[in-house]
Amino acid sequence: MDLNDSMADNVVEKPKKTRKKRAKVVAAEEQTLAETVDTSIEEPLPETAKPKKSRSKKTKSGSSKRKTSTSRKTKKKPDLEIDINIQDTTPEATGQAGVKDVKIETVVKAPEVIGLSDFKPQVSVLQAKAEVSSPVVNNSGILNTSVTATENVILPLAAVKVRNVVAKVVDLVTEIIPNKVIVQGTVHEQLFFVGTDGIVHHLADDIPFSTFLDIPGIVPGMNAQVSAVIEEVITELATDGLSILKKIIIEVFVKITETVQVNLSPGSGPLLFLQQVVGENSTQKLIETDLSLFTPALKIDEITGVIQDITVEIINNKVIIQGILHKQIFFVDTANLGRHQAEDIPFSLFVDILGAAPGMDVQVHPRIEAIFFKLIDPTTVRQKAILEFFVKVTEATEQQVAVGTGPLFKVEEFIGENRVQDLNESVITLAVPAIKVREIVAKLINFTTHIIPDKVIVQGLIHKQIFFIGTDNIEHHQAEEVPFSVFLDIPGAEPGDNVHLNPQIEAIFFELLSSTQLRQKVIIAIQATITREIQLNLELGTGSLFKMEQVVGENTKQLLIIKREEIPIPPVGPITITTETIIFPPVAVVGQQQIILRNTVELPVKAVKIKEIQAVIADVSFNVITDGVVIEGVVNKTVIFVDADNIVRTVTEQVPFSILVSVPGITPSQVTNVTVTLEDISFSLNPCGTEVTQNIVLLGTVEGTTAPATSVTVVTDVTGPGITQTKVLVEALVLTPDGPVLRQFEVVTDVSGGGITGVTRQTLVLQVVGEPAPRPISVVTGVQFT
Repeated sequence: MDLNDSMADNVVEKPKKTRKKRAKVVAAEEQTLAETVDTSIEEPLPETAKPKKSRSKKTKSGSSKRKTSTSRKTKKKPDLEIDINIQDTTPEATGQAGVKDVKIETVVKAPEVIGLSDFKPQVSVLQAKAEVSSPVVNNSGILNTSVTATENVILPLAAVKVRNVVAKVVDLVTEIIPNKVIVQGTVHEQLFFVGTDGIVHHLADDIPFSTFLDIPGIVPGMNAQVSAVIEEVITELATDGLSILKKIIIEVFVKITETVQVNLSPGSGPLLFLQQVVGENSTQKLIETDLSLFTPALKIDEITGVIQDITVEIINNKVIIQGILHKQIFFVDTANLGRHQAEDIPFSLFVDILGAAPGMDVQVHPRIEAIFFKLIDPTTVRQKAILEFFVKVTEATEQQVAVGTGPLFKVEEFIGENRVQDLNESVITLAVPAIKVREIVAKLINFTTHIIPDKVIVQGLIHKQIFFIGTDNIEHHQAEEVPFSVFLDIPGAEPGDNVHLNPQIEAIFFELLSSTQLRQKVIIAIQATITREIQLNLELGTGSLFKMEQVVGENTKQLLIIKREEIPIPPVGPITITTETIIFPPVAVVGQQQIILRNTVELPVKAVKIKEIQAVIADVSFNVITDGVVIEGVVNKTVIFVDADNIVRTVTEQVPFSILVSVPGITPSQVTNVTVTLEDISFSLNPCGTEVTQNIVLLGTVEGTTAPATSVTVVTDVTGPGITQTKVLVEALVLTPDGPVLRQFEVVTDVSGGGITGVTRQTLVLQVVGEPAPRPISVVTGVQFT
């Protein structure tokens, strides 16, 4: 069987290799490692696709069940897979060459597909001695190409054992050429090993890799969806502890789709989340300018241009487009030297699209049709640029369509949706005193989502712009960003699903508490729709028109990357340690407890009414016990009443009391003040007029401080040969010759290296810069070295 013929299938799944076969490949790679050549990586032989098994997935539609083919899903391993299929606020790729920085602000949504413009344009190149072994084809037709990289890295000391290696794939870049996809990326790995000093050491490294996958029928301009999974990391420590061999197995999966719009027939298939076409239109724009050259020219050689920084706004039946035409003028000066000058021309226009409305999705495909120019004098060039804009407006909808034998599409199955409201309240200090607030404008930005089973967590920022009138009768502006976090219950949601957000600010209320204090209340609403990517063969018909992603092909490839870390023992040099002394001031301690004393007084004579009851607290004393303070005393009362002869009489009484105030961990030396407050007295006279019942409300308060102010000396920097350290930026009171001063500075949380024999740590509650509240942090307070 010709291996090239096995690439015809679009939806395939690779057979899983056995550990035995993988060991053979690894052994082959170790053999090639000894034959290192100092050359760049050669292009590997063309890869042949392997046969893959089709997979079906059961979905529900009403009471019936249907099996639908789904896209191949790569194996998931925690912390090892880079998911680039969705970024909640990334605009959808247009696929138009020469267009960049397209910003769609009408709705926040997740992209349906990752195009070439979604990846970094720079390509990482392996900067070390490397070799590529011959391709190895196993019995299942899987082509494995291994990249062997060798590089010397100096570590602080020899290794006793390898603790673990944590690796992930970053900076994935794809480029589509006819019938092939070039994939490049970097493996970011962190090596943890135990040194001869008994301390776990850490070393981070980046290993570039590149490969290509054959997918017949693809051409530049199509959309690429790529994922790379690190399947396994194998380490081998040399017997002398001076080198560590790392073998990293990567699986790369690529799916290629093409954006089309088709009419789909309604049916009883699974409920899909689709983009229904509302309308489309195209328009042209003529931009004419005269540019003054910075030096006289003999002739204009060439003018090139690119359309960038596009922003779009939808109003009823119209789409407003704004952007910049960036031009580069190449000309010959009077000295016959080639010169260059750039020019940016802003432009704006609108396109009529019947049915367009705010909140819909819009895609803009701009193109420069022609640029004409003429040198009208040595320093002035007249230019005419003709731009064409094709605009499509779509609207997200949920619909069941007919599944059959039609083309294969990558679609999103509707899982569920929910809507939640949240009240965000904050108080801001205005930069200048204000007499009134004119307006507050806000929007929701910087969304991040996290899916756990049956729930979606949404975080972001409320970006507010406050316009107010100062005491100088001048209007001022002040910006504020307040973080928010909400979660939505969506049954069926699973990690890896797609999230489509529709955020709204429903209302803003504000109140000027003082001339500089402004209280704001913002009511936000977040609607989240959960979808799951599948592949279906859909029947075309005369139904509604939808923008779809038709599957062109997909393929999988495995790579084996081998790298050896050399661990020579460098000579130990001088080590310098810098420190800061942090001051922890005493903290106030307050505890309170309220009690009610119920008391009945028998009157010497019958009373007609009670005039009043006077009470005074006396003989207050306290005793500190475990986790609390016992307060004792008496209430001296005087009951003033009117008898049957209308004579005012008095009766006095003493009522003892005892109050237990809970103050965990308090000691006698911490108590500074103990008070008892009489909050209220209520009373009632019985029908016979012989007894008075009283309810006395007392409040006991204990005030004190924690232990006296303390100071801790922390390490802020360690320098020396082979020293590695981690730091965190904190804000705290530090001791200076002029007294305690609040500063921001870095503290060392971990340090290792040659000559260090021990590290002393202490956990302190510190304020990390950028975090909302202090938290415990383990910091280095001392370093011992030889």
